[in-house]
Amino acid sequence: MRRTPRFASALVTLGLVAAGLFIGGSANAATNRLEAENAVVSQGVVESNHAGYSGSGFVNGDNASGSYTEWTVNAASAGSSTLAIRYSNGSPTRTANVAVNGTVVSANRAFNSTGNWDTWATVSITTNLNAGANKVRITATTADGNPNFDYIDATTPGGGGGTVTADQLLAKVTSCSQISNGKYKTDEDVSTATVSVCQKTGAVFWKADMDIDCDGVRTTQCNENTDCCFYPDTACHTTGDSPLNSATLPYVVVPSSSSIWNYTSKGIGCGTVVAVIYNGKIEYAVVGDTGPTQIIGEASHKTASDLGIDPDPSTGGTDGPVTYIVFTGSGTKVSAVENHQQAVTLGQQLSQQFVSTN
Repeated sequence: MRRTPRFASALVTLGLVAAGLFIGGSANAATNRLEAENAVVSQGVVESNHAGYSGSGFVNGDNASGSYTEWTVNAASAGSSTLAIRYSNGSPTRTANVAVNGTVVSANRAFNSTGNWDTWATVSITTNLNAGANKVRITATTADGNPNFDYIDATTPGGGGGTVTADQLLAKVTSCSQISNGKYKTDEDVSTATVSVCQKTGAVFWKADMDIDCDGVRTTQCNENTDCCFYPDTACHTTGDSPLNSATLPYVVVPSSSSIWNYTSKGIGCGTVVAVIYNGKIEYAVVGDTGPTQIIGEASHKTASDLGIDPDPSTGGTDGPVTYIVFTGSGTKVSAVENHQQAVTLGQQLSQQFVSTN
C-alpha cells in the first residue's frame, strides 16, 4: 500500500510536561511514578553522576533561592493524594515550598541531610488533587537551593488497578461520536472515504489501516532508494531541532488541517502521546509528522515494526484494523518528542485514566 507524497508542515510547539508510570494501586487509587528527569526544571540540570537513582537520572538544582522542579500529576478523579518525594542531600538540611496548582501546601519543608549524595530518602506530603492534570512544584527557599530529586510516587484517586491491556482500550472505542466534518480515505487510490475521527473523554480516535512514513533522518531502512516518496524532514523536530528518525522512533502521522478536521483544535501537536493498537498489542507513540489532508492511517517504520507489521515503506503496512487513540487535554505531551520512554510512561498513565473515565 502506498501513501501520497507530501511535504512536512508545521505543528504546534512541544508542551513541557512530566511523564508518569502506573506502577500499582487498588480499585480506588493508583500510584504513579514521576521521574524528575522528565519534569520541568528551572535553574538546574539532569545528571547521573551519583549512584542509586531511578530511571535515567536525577535533577540537580542550582544553589539559588527560587530554583524549582515541577511535575504534572494526572488524577482520574478529585481527592486526597500522598506525594512521596525521593531525594538525596549530602549537605545540611535544605528547605523548599511544595505547591500544588499554584497553592503552597507545605511551606519551608525540610529535606534533611542523607549523609552523602549517593544515599536517598523520602519525604511524604498529603494533599488534594483535582481531576485531570495537577502541577506539583518544589521551589527552593534558601540560597542553598533544592536537594537532588529522583522522583515522586504520587498516589492518585480513582486510578483503577493493573496495567491497561489492548482489549480494555478497545472496549472503550466501540462506538463513534464523530467530530470530523466528513470522513477520510485510507489511501490515495481508494474511491470511498470511510474513516471518521471520533471523540471520547480525554482522547480522539480513529480506526484505519497503517501506511509507512519513512521521512526524516536518512537511514538504511529509510532513504531515497527504499522509499520512492522519501522526504528528508518531518513536521516535528527533536529538542536539538533535527528531523525525526522513522527507523528508531515510534510516531504517528496526523492529517494536515483541512475542512475535514483540524487536529490543533483539540490541542494535538508535536509530542502528543498516541496509543496505537494492532493484533492485541499496544505501541505508545507520539505525534511526529503531518500527512495529506484527505488521507488517514500512517505511522513510522519503528511503530509498524514494534507492532509486528511489515515496515517496508514500499511494500509494507497493513489494511488493519489499526486503532489510533490520541490523548487530549493538559499533560498529554512529552517534553522531548524523541524520547520514547517518556511516551511509554506517560502513555501508560493516560491509558489508565482513559479507561477509568470512559
